[in-house]
Amino acid sequence: MSELEQLLRSRGYRLTNQRRVIVRELEGDRHLSAEEIYDRVKGRFPELGLSTVYRTLDLLHELGIVRKEDFGEGYSRYELTTERMHHHARCGECGTVIEFNEELMEYLALQVERETGFVTDWHEITLHGRCKNCA
Repeated sequence: MSELEQLLRSRGYRLTNQRRVIVRELEGDRHLSAEEIYDRVKGRFPELGLSTVYRTLDLLHELGIVRKEDFGEGYSRYELTTERMHHHARCGECGTVIEFNEELMEYLALQVERETGFVTDWHEITLHGRCKNCA
């Protein structure tokens, strides 16, 4: 039994075909919107509606299986939580999202915890500006 299936069952849910299809799409790519996932799978799984994609993503986010990211585009993007912790830089001109992993960001989060007593479960830092092509 897969880890995903075990996690869902431990919370009283089944690993349906719809949930499996959506997770597989997120395994191949990160930062996908619900509409992008739907567009990718609708030809192979016509029974999978856009509302099902949204409901499934909401459930998977609630269960901690996916992270929900807001890059200021007016909609959310999703990625699996099994991906390594990383941060984002988003170009306000062309919309490009660049991932980076910087130890200084980790240090900053720990420093905030030390100074304030705030206990961080997880953190995400998004830098907003222009990519090298748009700068």
